[in-house]
Amino acid sequence: CPHLRSSLVYMAYLQLLLWCLVALCGRACYASIRFANTYSSNMVLQRAPLSAHIWGVSSDFDDPVTVSLGGEQYPAQVSGNFWYLNFPPLKQGGPFNLTATGTQSGSVTLNNVMIGEVYLCGGQSNMQFTVLMGFNATEEVADAARYPQIRVTTIGQTNISSTPLTELIALEQQWTQASPASIGGNIWDDFSAVCWFFGKKLADANPGLAIGLISNNWGGTIIEAWSSPDALAKCNISSKSYDDNNDFNVDNDDIKDSNKFFNDDVDSTLPNPNQNSVLWNAMISPYLSHTIYGVLWYQGESNINEALKYACMFPAMIQDWRAKWVNNNDFYFFFVQLAPWSAGKSSMVPDTRNAQLVALNLPRVGFATAVDLGDVGSPYTNIHPRDKQDVSARLYNAASVVAYGENNPAYDYPWVRNVTFSYKTDKTIAALVSFATPQTLVLKPMTCPQGIDTNNCDNWSFYLSDGKWYPTTTQSIVASSSGDQVEVTISFDIVGRGKPRGLRYGYSSWPLCTVFNSEGMPAIPFEWLD
Repeated sequence: CPHLRSSLVYMAYLQLLLWCLVALCGRACYASIRFANTYSSNMVLQRAPLSAHIWGVSSDFDDPVTVSLGGEQYPAQVSGNFWYLNFPPLKQGGPFNLTATGTQSGSVTLNNVMIGEVYLCGGQSNMQFTVLMGFNATEEVADAARYPQIRVTTIGQTNISSTPLTELIALEQQWTQASPASIGGNIWDDFSAVCWFFGKKLADANPGLAIGLISNNWGGTIIEAWSSPDALAKCNISSKSYDDNNDFNVDNDDIKDSNKFFNDDVDSTLPNPNQNSVLWNAMISPYLSHTIYGVLWYQGESNINEALKYACMFPAMIQDWRAKWVNNNDFYFFFVQLAPWSAGKSSMVPDTRNAQLVALNLPRVGFATAVDLGDVGSPYTNIHPRDKQDVSARLYNAASVVAYGENNPAYDYPWVRNVTFSYKTDKTIAALVSFATPQTLVLKPMTCPQGIDTNNCDNWSFYLSDGKWYPTTTQSIVASSSGDQVEVTISFDIVGRGKPRGLRYGYSSWPLCTVFNSEGMPAIPFEWLD
């Protein structure tokens, strides 16, 4: 069988050739080096004055690794199979090739890498809410073509872990240049509307600056899921599952009322994300090694029945993230005060809005209020207002002042400073409301939208010594040398009701916001008690 003999000779030749190749190249044939899976081509590294941080894995133990970027070479630190590098502060620019080369493990290159500003966008469904779902979606998606300097990545809603991870389990959208395709993906998938519109505002204000946006969120989730055990412990919360925590004596009826408004956000086909620390472990921990400039946060709807807990958990989470981030990065943090929606018992949402504001006691924290941006006609239920452009513009206003040191009067919301009570007549009580900074105020009419229970709406309410709240809508502007004030009055038979003890403004799940400054920014809802 000459044919068989020739085939056997050929196979023996191939086998001999393979052994020769193995002998010649040795272990290098099997060597490899890579970046951690949160890094990829098209990404943005944080610019100066912060130090960008990268890391990766090598197949060779303690193999020296050199990193090159923009013509410069930097020796990485190596520990076992891991290598990592803190760059010196880098000047904005690009695009660059980013290459990691091991002495034995070969090399790997990321292309089209920029140096600029990096923000992580976290929270629940109103941050997950995508550009395609909002107002002017067609125009906004097409407009993404004008912003190739913005780079985006989306984590997706599949990462859950009972222990802290160094890398993501899965990634929905790797780093990519902004384009109609990358910004106008499937609804609820990519890309986050609040995150994107903030990035556009930042890009418009800083021509030539590359901006990296990390969409890292999960609809319907509680703050405990995003918090480490250390942060939970600061508020006397154990590392047990959310359902097992009774430290704050939460009313079961409140839980039922609030659940019906956010449970639809959670995909029932996926593992339960509402367990303590599971999203911190799987979605935040892998990014601790990324240098970021700031965080945008839109969350709280799933915690509306527990304002006291939130007032502790929210600042504790921020402080804990900062302490654990690479280089103890004291990054900026900007959050959204919850928008109106028809959410069960009227006091649960305003109490949580107040709890959110406790975080402003921390340094480098700002906020955007959405209390006047309700959307009763949203096809995604009114807990998901479609106007994300104004939300993001207000987040940018906060960043322009807190992070970039600008003088932006649009961030100067009217905050209550003092309330004084008097009697106009024997049946008319007046409250004079003054605000923290001198401003010109404007009154705008507003009524409870059709389809919203009037018990969920509130404009002004007086609290009398009989222990009851009495609503009113009678208001007027009073000019003053220290800025405009608002006088609120209520008239009825006072006998048996007692003296005025407090005043509320917009203190409901659906605030009737009627007081604005000359920049069009709403007064912050409040509850004032003598």
